[in-house]
Amino acid sequence: MKFDNGQARDWIMDNGPWDIWGYHLSLRKWSKGMSLTLKDCNSIPVWVKLSKIPVQFWTKLGLSYIASVLGKPLHMDLNTTNRYALNFARVCIDMAASSSFPDSIILELEDGSTTTIGVEYLWRPTACTLCRVFDHSNKNCPRAVRREWMPKPEVAAQKKPNDIKGWITV
Repeated sequence: MKFDNGQARDWIMDNGPWDIWGYHLSLRKWSKGMSLTLKDCNSIPVWVKLSKIPVQFWTKLGLSYIASVLGKPLHMDLNTTNRYALNFARVCIDMAASSSFPDSIILELEDGSTTTIGVEYLWRPTACTLCRVFDHSNKNCPRAVRREWMPKPEVAAQKKPNDIKGWITV
């Protein structure tokens, strides 16, 4: 993408990634020698919605602490930063391809009790846990050991006459 001015570019880069009509758009500033393929991409920024957050964790440090369980926290959206809605927080997190993308986080509180933080992903990328990249899924992994179903050979049982003890030999 090319921008008319640096201020617009910086705002777009600082507030992404973007989800447009169901497509995830993650922008990076171009640098000399950078790879343009996904096979070298082992982490990607993802917007995460965190719910059921205790009030004492509604600080930049507290939300970063919770988000760091999932990956590297990058930034929060404007509503979360300004605490306009305290029923959930939106945090952009750089997530590794090896991440399990959990649906909840168990958080231990100061008094020793625990609470469960809900985790919702606005977009869940396909990743290969064997190669640890976002280029393909485990199903399409070139490293995966393929198992092919092969029918067992048919073995015909033949009855032999009863032996002395009355058993039938098969």
